[in-house]
Amino acid sequence: MSELFDEQRRPGSAVMPTAKGPVVIPIDAAVSGHLSQVYWTWRAAFDHDLHASPLQHPDHVLAELATAQVQSRLNAVLVREESNRDQCTFGILIPKTIRTSQAGGIGPGWTLQGLRLAGGRFLGEITSPEQQRRMLQCATRHTAEANADFLLIEDLDETTSLYHAVQDQSAHGCQLFATHDFQPRRYVDFPATEAEYWSTFSSRSLSKFRRNLKKFGRTRLERVSGIDQLPDFLRAAHEISRQSWQSRQFGLRIRNDEAELRQLSALAQHGLLRSYLWWVEDKPAAFAVGNQHGGCFRYEEIAYTAEFGQFSPGRTMLQHMVGMLQRTGVKIVIERLLRHDSPQCLDFGGGDAEYKQQFANRESRSGTVWLVPTRWRARWSLSYLKLCRRLRSTARDLIKQSGLTTKVRQWIRSSGTTNNSETEDSGKSERAGRIKNPSYGEMTT
Repeated sequence: MSELFDEQRRPGSAVMPTAKGPVVIPIDAAVSGHLSQVYWTWRAAFDHDLHASPLQHPDHVLAELATAQVQSRLNAVLVREESNRDQCTFGILIPKTIRTSQAGGIGPGWTLQGLRLAGGRFLGEITSPEQQRRMLQCATRHTAEANADFLLIEDLDETTSLYHAVQDQSAHGCQLFATHDFQPRRYVDFPATEAEYWSTFSSRSLSKFRRNLKKFGRTRLERVSGIDQLPDFLRAAHEISRQSWQSRQFGLRIRNDEAELRQLSALAQHGLLRSYLWWVEDKPAAFAVGNQHGGCFRYEEIAYTAEFGQFSPGRTMLQHMVGMLQRTGVKIVIERLLRHDSPQCLDFGGGDAEYKQQFANRESRSGTVWLVPTRWRARWSLSYLKLCRRLRSTARDLIKQSGLTTKVRQWIRSSGTTNNSETEDSGKSERAGRIKNPSYGEMTT
């Protein structure tokens, strides 16, 4: 009996039945149990995939499902294909409920219920474009059979094989929809030393950084990576969020609730959490929520109090963060809470805000895509959203031609309000799931 118990516990050691092509497995109590074969194979796929998003870790996904605040008629499932006896490729499909008003709809809205591909990618080693297509076909087939309104893939990068599989509509049989055009996605590829990175900036830029920092007075940056830090961090981040322009425009970013605590705790438990709280004169003034895996730090959510908006606190905090990211590699190992040295890469996520352009040294393009099954309700909703998008695009063009873009953006930040629960999740990507950062300098109309 003890031998069987040990065999089940070892990641990747379970012998799983052979299947031809991908299969769909409900994420039920049997799968979520930490002694199940599926759980450990899922865990092994994450551990071996250096490009995995921390939000694909099974414990984070299970925490998300356990604290889901919106009930859906759809169930979470795994799309699994075996590569060999020891490893599998997974697609993690999570129920996602969206109001049409959150997707750019105009006027009275209604609720769409679909599925979201966690992490915006398949988990595990994809050996060929053909395997990518098989996995996507299985996911879209399940989406249609479950009567879901859409399959949502967020932050889809144009350089990936999944992007090319998505573009092949004849293969997966769905229509495509994007609420926004694909935007630049910027990264920082760190050199060997901090000094080498900062040497790429002009002396004028560095001098401006120093002047901005002095305007704040006494400051310090606190790294948050442990479970014991989370209650205080969430309380401070919630208060900052309440006072930020992001919450006025996009809805409350940090709620300080049980769902956030459990999800961030799951990341911290496995050394994947890496967040920051910036203090000005011993008062919390800004925060950043991030995570790290495989040498890549992902910048998920940032906000600052409106009190300091004129001094560019987000940019100044990022300057401090870059310094800490480079300097604290040894401390991270010693503190045992993060398993990686200084990251080789910082991923800002989608959006082309000015501060991203200033710090980044590499870029691609990414965006969010809906794959919509050919059902009458889904097709009708898609036609409506496309019409609304054309109307919004026309409005943006008129504002741009009139030269009022900056003034409109400033007005939105200073007076925009969120007065209903419908929009509390707008602008949030994978939350529940992932916390999304609205890009500074980008106008949403």
